[in-house]
Amino acid sequence: MARAPSVPAATAVGIVVLLTAAAAAAFRGAEGKSCTNAFPGLTSSHTERAAAQLQRGPPATALQPVVHRHGHDHDHGHEQHLTPTDESTWMSLMPRRALRREEAFDWLMLYRKLRGATAGGAPRRPGVAAGTFLSDASLHDVRLEPGSLYWRAQQTNLEYLLLLDVDRLVWSFRKQAGLTAPGTPYGGWEGPDVELRGHFVGHYLSATAKMWASTHNDTLNAKMSSVIDALSDCQKKMGTGYLSAFPTEFFDRVEAIKPVWAPYYTIHKIMQGLLDQYTVAGNSKALDMVVNMANYFSDRVKNVIQKYSIERHWESLNEETGGMNDVLYQLYTITNDLKHLTLAHLFDKPCFLGLLAVQADSISGFHSNTHIPVVIGAQMRYEVTGDPLYKQIASFFMDTINSSHSYATGGTSAGEFWTDPKHLAGTLSTENEESCTTYNMLKISRNLFRWTKEIAYADYYERALINGVLSIQRGTDPGVMIYMLPQAPGHSKAVSYHSWGTKYDSFWCCYGTGIESFSKLGDSIYFEEKEDLPALNIIQYIPSTYDWKAAGLIVTQKVNTLSSSDQYLQISLSISAKTKGQTAKLNVRIPSWTFADGAGATLNDKDLGSISPGSFLSITKQWNSDDHLALRFPIRLRTEAIKGNS
Repeated sequence: MARAPSVPAATAVGIVVLLTAAAAAAFRGAEGKSCTNAFPGLTSSHTERAAAQLQRGPPATALQPVVHRHGHDHDHGHEQHLTPTDESTWMSLMPRRALRREEAFDWLMLYRKLRGATAGGAPRRPGVAAGTFLSDASLHDVRLEPGSLYWRAQQTNLEYLLLLDVDRLVWSFRKQAGLTAPGTPYGGWEGPDVELRGHFVGHYLSATAKMWASTHNDTLNAKMSSVIDALSDCQKKMGTGYLSAFPTEFFDRVEAIKPVWAPYYTIHKIMQGLLDQYTVAGNSKALDMVVNMANYFSDRVKNVIQKYSIERHWESLNEETGGMNDVLYQLYTITNDLKHLTLAHLFDKPCFLGLLAVQADSISGFHSNTHIPVVIGAQMRYEVTGDPLYKQIASFFMDTINSSHSYATGGTSAGEFWTDPKHLAGTLSTENEESCTTYNMLKISRNLFRWTKEIAYADYYERALINGVLSIQRGTDPGVMIYMLPQAPGHSKAVSYHSWGTKYDSFWCCYGTGIESFSKLGDSIYFEEKEDLPALNIIQYIPSTYDWKAAGLIVTQKVNTLSSSDQYLQISLSISAKTKGQTAKLNVRIPSWTFADGAGATLNDKDLGSISPGSFLSITKQWNSDDHLALRFPIRLRTEAIKGNS
């Protein structure tokens, strides 16, 4: 990996937080892309790293990476976007070697210039941008229709979550904490000698929180509570706030720029799992645990910056860190602790976000699932701070993926990477569309829809959910899923490199995102809107019932099962009023893929006239318990040309 020249600490800080400057530097001296898993001696691919570790061999040799360096541009005239924090928080990060009074003054002036404010300005209130966003429908209020395709997928996943044993899940955590570890550990990527161990446990916490909200299964509630209790014991035993299945020495290697397999990636999964257990399942102990973890890593990052420079910290992020920025921004909205806001910003990745900030389609060669979560974190930064740059970054990224880097399924990536968009047809193989990338792209499209109500994002969500999520389970076999979704003609899922996984000896990254995906199948069907009247957006056609508390209504959605001979998708929406005569507004998505000719809608058997694909059908009325809305969308076979010319 090409090493960046040393620069004064204050200058380095100023440059890396200027996203446009970082992007400009990338174009000037780009020998390649080291902004992706480019620690010496490491390959970028999870698949190759896992193979090397499970064979007990040395880490796989990295291909020569192409370097997009973090910025070293001295032009402070670029647009500046540093998350506002108070000056005491900023000053506490000043490198220790900046001892002279004038250096401290420069550090402070740099902060004020970047913030574009005078001394003493207050940070934004958490969630300042969120007033105009659509609101999530709580999973507690959505129930999938028993017997439906989505319900069967959910139940298959529930069965798997219940099969997994608490002692085996937390075995390596207990071992690391010096506690008695009964039983035996699981294998695969959760094996006791695999550096990524513990990541699946974080996913398990997120999945069980959302599955419990979706089903209120008491057995699952008891099991996930037992995992939290066991992990809490481990954290208390270690006594520093640290919690992981591997030693802190892994982070010594990160900070020394030495090979190690993505420890921050795993820490993100654990922190997000704990936070979901608090926000979705109401476990207050989990919140205390994630705050302790955030404070521990805040101290670690602060120490690196003070001992070396902030540039050294950025260099250590040339590795997969998951959604550390995302989970920390989420945490800040709960704690209002400026330390968490600052740490979130320090996990934003300017060498990648900078390219998107200047709207450069230069993502070819990047490891896909390293960088999609960084964009999700940028989206959360927009929601927390209201900075429109990060909304623009997310919109441009989504447009780039859809226009240049996606298959007809809505999926992206080939062999875990983005490739030359002009030759996408040449990438069709058994190793396309890593499941993790679909899981994360769904988050990006979901957020963009919540902000904009643009039908295109809901259409994308539908396409990727059906093709890239429902497809990864093997029927109703619990715990049998795939890593990649082959796109090559004539190839089945079973002949990919990973083939089908196993219940207890796979635990790939895509197993973690898989169990989450099937636990939250009801989270993007309904979105509420803040208006004078209660308003509900129905954007996915999934058989389900929604308890619309704000309007005092129960919405029941039924979808006729399709066969190959059907010419229409037919949906029925029934409204049941809890109280007499509730006035509310329904916005129903008319998919872009249907056709005006033959499309129709009736309310209580009365024709509502023509409807337009790619729009909403809006109905405002006083709803009664016998109201019934019927929709009919023509379905026709069509082809889509693959991106690129060969």
